[in-house]
Amino acid sequence: MSQRFQFLFPWLVTAVSVAAMCGLGFWQLERMVEKQQRLASIAQKQSNESLSLTDALMEEDPRDIAISFVGTPDGERALLLDNQIHEQKVGFDVFAPVLTNAGWILVNYGWIPAPDLTRTIPQVNLSSATRQFDGIVTVPGDNPLVTETNVSLPSFPALVQQIAFKSLSESLNVALLPYVVELTSKDPAFVRDYKPVVMPPEKHLGYAVQWFGLAIAAAAIGGFAISKKGRIHE
Repeated sequence: MSQRFQFLFPWLVTAVSVAAMCGLGFWQLERMVEKQQRLASIAQKQSNESLSLTDALMEEDPRDIAISFVGTPDGERALLLDNQIHEQKVGFDVFAPVLTNAGWILVNYGWIPAPDLTRTIPQVNLSSATRQFDGIVTVPGDNPLVTETNVSLPSFPALVQQIAFKSLSESLNVALLPYVVELTSKDPAFVRDYKPVVMPPEKHLGYAVQWFGLAIAAAAIGGFAISKKGRIHE
């Protein structure tokens, strides 16, 4: 039994390793296809004219739709999304709740640099006047590694670690729509460089090729080592 285990164990380890690497390769290919479909959807949606916010929210999937609407921002209650990187510099994305004819929605005004490296909260001056907004409807991703979602009330601008609609709605005492509007018009006070797809499909293909290459190498090296060991014991 012991000799049989000693014979099968190296093959089992090699097979599991190769299967895991192939699985990661196929996963990267699936991600590539998803990104290609997302980019095609974005191109199709943004080739049309801008919709109103209410019309966009009536769509089955409002993400990536260009919109133009009038709203009244609550400029006194700005939110700063922490640890946002732009061109290797640490800063914040500035958000504010905006009252529209469709309800309250968070608007991302753009990125600002951190004043220093000691997590000093920068001063943000946002107008509360009714105005027109032009942007893209988005849904922020959920980071499972971030558990802190409460707003540091009562002081504003308030620092947040992620955009969690339920927690923010409770803290701000408003019913927020489950979307964010990324502003696209130029503003010298903010950096607006929204990228709906951060990693292009080509990178996923490259990673898939690497994983498949590693699987082939592991199979070859494992098979050679096991066969060589077997010849030694003959």
